[in-house]
Amino acid sequence: MTNTSALAPVEVLFSRRAHAAICAETLEHHPNETGGILLGHFHQNRWQVLEAIDPGPAARCTALTFEYDLAYVNHLAAKQARLYCRPLQLIGLWHRHPGSFDRFSAEDDTTNRRFAQQSPDGALSCLINLDPNFRISAYHVSADLTYRQLPWWRGNELLDSELFALNDGSALDPQLLAERVLALDLQRLFERNPRPAAALQAPLLAALDPVLNQLEQQQRWGYGLRACGSYLQLALVEHQGPGRQLWELQFAADGSLAARRQGFGWLRRDQFLVGVLEGCSHAE
Repeated sequence: MTNTSALAPVEVLFSRRAHAAICAETLEHHPNETGGILLGHFHQNRWQVLEAIDPGPAARCTALTFEYDLAYVNHLAAKQARLYCRPLQLIGLWHRHPGSFDRFSAEDDTTNRRFAQQSPDGALSCLINLDPNFRISAYHVSADLTYRQLPWWRGNELLDSELFALNDGSALDPQLLAERVLALDLQRLFERNPRPAAALQAPLLAALDPVLNQLEQQQRWGYGLRACGSYLQLALVEHQGPGRQLWELQFAADGSLAARRQGFGWLRRDQFLVGVLEGCSHAE
C-alpha cells in the first residue's frame, strides 16, 4: 500500500558508520558496481540508517551489474541487528550505478517493489554515483512502486540516541531470557498458519472477555494473540512442559464462539477452556 502523507518519510539519516561502510565498499570495487543492504528503523517519519552491510565475499561485481552473496548477507544482517537493544530492521538497499546513471533499471524496480511490499512503511533504496564526485540519491519506495526522492544527512547526532543502545549483560537477566524464549516459541507457532493480520471484527472482540480472563488466571501456559479479522489466533506454550498449541477462535454458524486447534476439529468455547487451560497435555 502507498504511505499516507502523515506517515511519509521526510528525510534519510545515516550514521557515520553506515555512511563510511557505503564509501568503503564503493572504493573497494571501483570502477565496478557493488551494493548492500541498509539496517535501521523507520522512526519519527525518518529513515534512520545505523548499519550498511556489504554484499559478501562471493558477490558478483561487474562494470554493469552485481549480485549479492545471499547466505553471507542474511547471516551478517541478523548478527548485526541483534547487537542493538532495539533490534535493527532491514529497511532498504543501496547500490552503485555506472557514470551518471541515477535511475532505477527494470530489474531494480522488481527488487524495490518486493522489499517495499514487505513493510507498511515501504522501503528505502539508494543509488551511488561517481560522476566524478561521490553522491547518494535516496528514494522512498512505496508498495505500488512510487518513488520519492528524499534529502539525506550524515551524523550520529542527528539520529535518535535511543536507537544506538547496545546489548550488554543486563540482556542476559533470567527473566528477560525466559521472555525471549517464550516470544520465539509463540512466533514459530503463528508461522504454522500465517493468516494476514487484521483488526478483529467487533462481535468477536466483544465475546473474548471470558477467554482472556481465564488465560490471565491460569499459570500453566504462556500465550500470545494474533488478530486476523474474523479469526483470533491463540498460541500456547507450556511453561514447564513440551506442550505447544495453535488455536483459532471464530464464531460458529449457530452464533456461538468456537475454537479449533491446529490439526483437530472445532470445540465450543467452554470445551476449549476446560480442555486447553486445565487438562490438555498433548505436545505438538
